[in-house]
Amino acid sequence: MKTRWNINWTNSLSKFGLCLFLALTAVAGTKPASAGTVVEQEQNTAKEPEAKRRILVMLHLPAPHFRPDVSYSGGYSNDVSRTARRRIAEELARAHGLKLLEDWPMPVLNVDCFVMEESDAISEEQTIASLSKDARVAWVQTINTFDAQAKSDPLFPVQPANKYWQLDEIRKIATGRNVVVAVIDSGVEIKHPDLAGQISLNQNFIDGNPYVGENHGTGVAGVIAARAGNGVGIEGIAPNTHVMALRACWQEPENKTRCNSFTLGKALNFALTQGVQVINMSLSGPADRLLKQLLDAAISRNIKIVGAMDPNRADGGFPASHPGVFAVADSKTRLLANDILVAPGRDIPTTAPGARWSFVSGSSYSAAHISGMMALLSELKPSASLAQIRADLVVNPVSQGDANISGQVNLCATLSRLTNKCACSCHLTPSSATAAHQP
Repeated sequence: MKTRWNINWTNSLSKFGLCLFLALTAVAGTKPASAGTVVEQEQNTAKEPEAKRRILVMLHLPAPHFRPDVSYSGGYSNDVSRTARRRIAEELARAHGLKLLEDWPMPVLNVDCFVMEESDAISEEQTIASLSKDARVAWVQTINTFDAQAKSDPLFPVQPANKYWQLDEIRKIATGRNVVVAVIDSGVEIKHPDLAGQISLNQNFIDGNPYVGENHGTGVAGVIAARAGNGVGIEGIAPNTHVMALRACWQEPENKTRCNSFTLGKALNFALTQGVQVINMSLSGPADRLLKQLLDAAISRNIKIVGAMDPNRADGGFPASHPGVFAVADSKTRLLANDILVAPGRDIPTTAPGARWSFVSGSSYSAAHISGMMALLSELKPSASLAQIRADLVVNPVSQGDANISGQVNLCATLSRLTNKCACSCHLTPSSATAAHQP
């Protein structure tokens, strides 16, 4: 028989309360759970669609003024040219021994994206090279896989984010009001007591799997925007922010969270059409041409993109390594560059599916802290450029060997620099805080 617990974390989590919880867990005959899994999860897990030997084929869209799918004031409602592009894709598939599976228009990049399955008879390199020679094709690429940057450390006492960032004082000047943050992740539990009313829109980009609340997406959303003052659970960094929950990742057995180029591309394209101010991508993988172009389109629109660093990749992984993205690591990561931001990411209490809370660790949740901070900055200075925001960021440098590198972001000092008034104990000195370097 499985024991289910409903845990309400207060603003200050005491060691006594945690010990009591562990004692109760032991009495109930269960072992202390690892981070992110305080109780056993009874929920559906979506397996990754078989992506072996699949590629993305991008076909050029006609110029906007020639397209009947463009929204004019009098508007055309039907995309008659899409049928023609579909026929071209089917023709290409037949000619190259491929099977056409699905497609998604991406007008942000002026392309239509088609997923095709390859034959084992021809190598992937040959297929891509051959298709790339066709003038109707914008480009061809493999479908890359991306992983959420979360860990499962043992549960132990946690120091809440408000100890480092003094959130009670910060909220006197900003709460993220009227800001929309797109969380591109696994599913967010919409009806969670700490997230009810915080989700402005949810969209599913995983074909064949219904939208469900999953561990990683629910945890990331909670760090950013959990309700404040409702008497239960935690408080998000920006509790008045609206979250757009875009499910482009899925939870696999053993709580692994995966995404791919196609699902992430669909979610990014959607976010860019919705007027979001911040995009959180707590995931990492290889460099990807489709996603690079979508990120560049977002950056050109002054959208703040936050990416989680992968400590196992020399460049920190993509999208964190992409120019213009705010790359974030947790405090235990050994940093090699001074433009990496550091935020709380170890033993963080946050929301979990089943109207519960759990402890989580990893740069995924550090990135969520920075996305919450970006929501606060967006409220206070909505017209600020990305370069201005980076220049206003203040970090506490730490020494690593003979070099000074970026340390923990000082939220109080950052907001003071931005607003020219001190909201909390943020006395700056040249030796204690410096502006973050521009990339």
